[in-house]
Amino acid sequence: MKTFIALSLFVIGGHVAMAQTIYQNSEYKWKGNQFIQGKFKATAKSATDIVSNYVEAEWNSPAPNFMPQMETGINREHWQLKRDISHLPHYSSSLTIDNALYNMSLEESELAIEPDSTYRTGVYWGGVWTRDVSYSILHSLAQLCPEVSMKSLRAKVNSQNRIIQDTGTGGAWPCSTDRTTWVLAAWECYLVTGSQEWLNFIFPVIKNTIEDDRIVAYDPETKLMRGETSWLDWREQEYPTWAEPKDIYSSEAMNTTAVHFRATQILAEICRLQHQPALAAKYDSWANDLKDGMNNRLWNDNMGLYAIYLYGRQNLVQHEQMEILGESFAILWDIASAERQKSISQHMVSEAFGTPDFYPNLKDQYPYHNDAMWPFTQGYWLKAQAKVGNEQGVLHAISSIYRLAALTLTNLENMVIYSGCEKGLPINSPRQLWGVAADAAIVPNIYFGISYHLDGIRFAPMVPKALKAARRLSNFKYRNAVLDMKVSGYGNVIKSFKLDGVEAEPFFSASLNGAHTIEIVLANRQPEPMQMVMQKNQYQPLTPRARIEDSQIKWDVVDGAESYVVLKNGKDWATLPASALSYKLDGDGEYAVVAVGQNKWRSYMSEPLSFYSNVNTYEVEHYALPYSANMQASMITRNDNILITIPIEVEADGRYAIDWRYANGNGPINTENKCATRLLTIDGNAVGVSVFPQRGTNEWDNWGWSNATVISLTRGKHVVTLEFTDCVENMNLQINQALLDQMRIIKI
Repeated sequence: MKTFIALSLFVIGGHVAMAQTIYQNSEYKWKGNQFIQGKFKATAKSATDIVSNYVEAEWNSPAPNFMPQMETGINREHWQLKRDISHLPHYSSSLTIDNALYNMSLEESELAIEPDSTYRTGVYWGGVWTRDVSYSILHSLAQLCPEVSMKSLRAKVNSQNRIIQDTGTGGAWPCSTDRTTWVLAAWECYLVTGSQEWLNFIFPVIKNTIEDDRIVAYDPETKLMRGETSWLDWREQEYPTWAEPKDIYSSEAMNTTAVHFRATQILAEICRLQHQPALAAKYDSWANDLKDGMNNRLWNDNMGLYAIYLYGRQNLVQHEQMEILGESFAILWDIASAERQKSISQHMVSEAFGTPDFYPNLKDQYPYHNDAMWPFTQGYWLKAQAKVGNEQGVLHAISSIYRLAALTLTNLENMVIYSGCEKGLPINSPRQLWGVAADAAIVPNIYFGISYHLDGIRFAPMVPKALKAARRLSNFKYRNAVLDMKVSGYGNVIKSFKLDGVEAEPFFSASLNGAHTIEIVLANRQPEPMQMVMQKNQYQPLTPRARIEDSQIKWDVVDGAESYVVLKNGKDWATLPASALSYKLDGDGEYAVVAVGQNKWRSYMSEPLSFYSNVNTYEVEHYALPYSANMQASMITRNDNILITIPIEVEADGRYAIDWRYANGNGPINTENKCATRLLTIDGNAVGVSVFPQRGTNEWDNWGWSNATVISLTRGKHVVTLEFTDCVENMNLQINQALLDQMRIIKI
């Protein structure tokens, strides 16, 4: 697959010549004010008028169709601006489709405001969702409507003054821990408004949340955060199918850890503003720990990228798969060194219709997160590409967002990566909030290069040569100022920056009030050339199915596998040819198998299998109030069995795994918020957290094992305690319960 970029725009009388090709690849072209994809065409007739024939596009995937049958009010053949957006920024350029798509995004941002002045998540999705609204506010909504943004964020704080984790895997938090996206949005609102009242409100909320998450989700051994991949929350779409919610809690994702890193940095900054230097130093240290963890445990030299996550059970394994949001944050927040930032930019794989959510994809899953591009993550990748100065990457990302919005005449949530079609996903809401926000961010954040800081706005435009044009953004409101801004030329080097007609540094102070003008002239110098990987979709091998029989680990044939790797205790132990389907176990340990395909991509490992000779179990009902006379188990609730103490004795020094056989029938594995959580201590010292996720609605006879806490124990007697404390309160705040049958201690 080849990509080329036109040398420049040809402007006649202030308008782009319709014959000029701006961007083209093997699937579509952006030609002047049109996007053309085979028989489909979208044309911007004016800044308030786009027509498209893409409504003819057909379903193109094996996904089930869960699309609601409801009226959207969207004309999928002709968009015309109807909403009054005069109070929002006014944008004009010599490229009509640029103007129209920005105006369409502004209109959709207004249509997303509910009667209660909070943001609706999408046409099909009512209410405020923590990660959706937070990523949207961070993209652009903090500036467009700070009052609605702040009210929406207030709606996601519970009565305990903690950020709410929306319903999710196994009962939400702590299986999912990306509620700290809220911190990024709350801070952006402060940077835009400078409101001391807002700062005073968010400070305790952020502090409480991060303190709890440090206890419940931080892994001191890896220096990473546990919990589901941020926003990738359809389980089987981004984890092996054997992974239970407790396994997802135990996984340590790049994007989730990156969010916690940035949130903790922000908390340190707030502490400095609140004149608490000792606290600031503590949180700076915590943030640095997370940065070290990502760089030491998730960077993959073979890929030239960060791996998506560590996963497993008693032993965590790095999965060699790239994921767009974590890679973007590594660049945007300087998690990666300058050298690694360039490596990420030039190794992340893109396809014709955009950069996929992750790569390679999964051949046994239909498109949704798998085999898909989401404009909101494409928007963060665009910002990352602009930061490193990858001109090809910037143009491709803008084209990917614009093509989908122009052809479908709305800002959708996602699309099928191999067809570019909005149809073929189980659910795909039009006017999706974070898609709207990503599109609306292109003009201020890329063309004008705006970023917010404590002392003001900094400007670092990135305009590809093919998009050279005269641009103006007026009625741009920032604190007590209203800006009228112009940018001309191309590249990412500023030749001239004038504030109110006077040459200045590319900066606007937060202390300035009233109306001001800014004129930016770019140096018409292209950045140093950087490569961009464009290739067709690839898939990792299917996950092997393994079992232990007769002191051997055996597995079924995986189609397309060229070899197999046997893992022992999370390490590559033996590499075997494709003809081998068994391996003699080499002593006690945890074993798994990985299939390696022709393209050298590795499958998920098979479900880890334990083979240990030293296993001790303890009946919980002997140490706690039994649930009933005829059931050999105990119920833990917020009021009953809040402290369970079990004395143990181990025969030798060593590493031990502690887990619990439990049942939780309070809800399904994919939604609601009743994950039971308890603090685990040994001899009075906190060593971890035991989580008991939901296993099915009313399925109290569905038993399984909790996450394993791995610790070092000395020979002799110890005391294990399972305790309910404030820091392990779940999102439900009323029901935090599970049945416990046994505690298991395995010498590993």
